[in-house]
Amino acid sequence: MRTEGLAGKMGGSPLTTLFLLSMLLAFITRAWQFGNPVVQVDEQLYLLIGDRMLKGAVPFVDIWDRKPCGIFLLYAAIRMLGGAGILQYQIVATLFAGATAFLIGVMALRFASWRGAAMAATAYLIWLIVFDGSGGQTPVFYNLPVAGAGLLVLEGTRAGASRAKFLAFAALAMFAMGVALQIKYSAVFEGIFFGIFLLWHARERFGLGRALLWGVVWIAVALLPTAAAFGWYVAAGYADAFIYTNFVSIFQRGAWPAGTLIGRVLTFVKLASPLAICAIIEWRSRRQLPPVDEEEAHARRFAFGWLMAAVIGLLLFGTYFIHYFLPVLVPLSLYCARLLGRPDSHIAVRSAQFEQRLPLAAVILLVGVALAVGTSLKRLKHRGKAAPITQLANVITRDLHGCLLVFDGEPILYQLTGACIPTKLAFPNHLNDDIEKGSLGLDPTVETIRIFRDAPPDMVVMTDRPDPGYNVATRQIAQTVLARDYHVVGQQKIGSRVRIVYQRNATAAATSARSVS
Repeated sequence: MRTEGLAGKMGGSPLTTLFLLSMLLAFITRAWQFGNPVVQVDEQLYLLIGDRMLKGAVPFVDIWDRKPCGIFLLYAAIRMLGGAGILQYQIVATLFAGATAFLIGVMALRFASWRGAAMAATAYLIWLIVFDGSGGQTPVFYNLPVAGAGLLVLEGTRAGASRAKFLAFAALAMFAMGVALQIKYSAVFEGIFFGIFLLWHARERFGLGRALLWGVVWIAVALLPTAAAFGWYVAAGYADAFIYTNFVSIFQRGAWPAGTLIGRVLTFVKLASPLAICAIIEWRSRRQLPPVDEEEAHARRFAFGWLMAAVIGLLLFGTYFIHYFLPVLVPLSLYCARLLGRPDSHIAVRSAQFEQRLPLAAVILLVGVALAVGTSLKRLKHRGKAAPITQLANVITRDLHGCLLVFDGEPILYQLTGACIPTKLAFPNHLNDDIEKGSLGLDPTVETIRIFRDAPPDMVVMTDRPDPGYNVATRQIAQTVLARDYHVVGQQKIGSRVRIVYQRNATAAATSARSVS
């Protein structure tokens, strides 16, 4: 398999089997979450923005988040599939995950056995769950174009590839990275590595001067999707909103305490340790088990460089939320493929009475399954399931006569109720989190006052206790107004928190109406 080109590989039954296996395992590992609206809070917002885009809302202007608009366009396209959008985005995310696992396997066949390629694809799908990628987080989607770009770079830089093939694959790879950038800009670090790798091989083929010229072309190709998005915003008169949201706001966000960041990094280490140990063993065995030919050596160097670039990007990006590790899983699983596929790779378990040799791949994958189950149960307990959030949405829908404000709760409630939103800050953390207060393009305290003064919502969702680091000023304003002008009409335990629904008093509404008239 390693000596054939991509075109020859794609028609073979081993690749067909690998594709079917990847898709089957993707659904097996993820179907248990299908239909759950509260898998993860970020993707609740993505679905909401995608839905409101189809109704005329403009991201960054009418409804705000600092992600690139590509992720919102993707969710808008998913909303066109019908239904409520929840099951639909989860199925589409599963297809993306399965396709990414398949591409990992295809790349792994350059230096590993078919068994190793299948184990690498399986490891990726298992650790997606471990690192909170069981739903529609951005890396679940952009890992596919990144993996596609990686495969194109690997194929285009093969020793036997013609100049025309090299240039065509390089351009396609950079465009794929441009698409990934419009889902999340953190893909830039892997894109830089791919570009450097291509430049190195372009120098060998064309000389340094022409290689640098091609590098400029590749950068331009990679920026095309972002340039197209910016061009639309310029034409619509929203250039300032685009620039601020995409390139300024992230640097104005407050810093998390050092202890919090250290704890998150240690969580990375703990959860990734089985694959990380596998990668270390593979790196240390590179001299004892040298590659059989130059093509295998080339692929292994590429996989190792990609892994280092992804780790550096993770460390430089900071914040270290659990799902930020998801992009690292592509090159990490790939680099482990050869060791996972070796039949002589074992872990020895010894005692005074016996010695048992266990297959390394089986041990690592079983540990991964145990981690996936443990972390999933913990998240379900904390975030909740479909039935309670649906019941809460029904309580709201039954008596809602105006807009809804989810001040502290699940943004999916806007989607489930179809309610109007009295602010462009539909993501609750943007109003209630102290770290966000300087990075929104507006003062959340002023915005909270404006909401209750100029567009008082008919219902407000609060929580029984806020997260650590909440915005004291905005929460105090909300609590004061709720105590004066609202009354409780329902509450529901969602995961580990109780969400409380307030409705505006009739007397407060009448007073407001008289003051307006």
